[in-house]
Amino acid sequence: MTSKNQVTIPKAVRDLLALKKADTLEFVIDDDNRVSLKRQPDDSADQFWNTIREQEAKYGSYDTPTVEWGEDVGSEKIDE
Repeated sequence: MTSKNQVTIPKAVRDLLALKKADTLEFVIDDDNRVSLKRQPDDSADQFWNTIREQEAKYGSYDTPTVEWGEDVGSEKIDE
């Protein structure tokens, strides 16, 4: 650990977890005080769609049916 309380992740671990520079990591401590490292999802779009899927599973589809407006009647002329 450095004087700034920073920890270096060994290359073998970075490779195993496929870590990139901008990744967010989480240190998880279990009841036996063992520490494990988890890579957090780095893409907010993935998080968004995961939330959508969770909501769809809970509440049903978020799609709305297509409205059939009928046959086009042409243009409308408005008096001035």
